Amino acid sequence: MSQTFVHPHAEFDRFPALVEEFGADVVADIIAAEAADFAWDSRFAERNLGAWDGFEDEDFDAEIVRIIGYFRSRYIVATCLVDADRRVRALLTERHFDRFEDAEQAFLDDGG
Repeated sequence: MSQTFVHPHAEFDRFPALVEEFGADVVADIIAAEAADFAWDSRFAERNLGAWDGFEDEDFDAEIVRIIGYFRSRYIVATCLVDADRRVRALLTERHFDRFEDAEQAFLDDGG
C-alpha cells in the first residue's frame, strides 16, 4: 500500500488548474509572457529589501521585495519590483528549487 503525501505548499500552486482550464501549450505561452505575475501570485512569504531608486525619467515609487512561492510543483525565490499599490512591476531575479529548505535558505540569504 502506498501513501500519497501532498506538500502543504501545493495549495499555492495554480498551475494544475490552469492546465486543466486552458491546456498545457496555451499555459506555457501565458507563463512565459507573464512570469512576474505568476511568481508574485505564487508567493506565501515576502521580505521588503528597501526602496527602489529607479531611473531619472520614471515617476513612480517602488520597493524591492524578495518572495518565496510555490508554482509548477517547485519553489520560487524571486526579487521583484513592486509599486505603491503592491502590484508587481518587474521580476528582477528568479530561482527555482526542488526542496523547501534550499528555497528558504535562498529567501533568507541573498537568494533571488
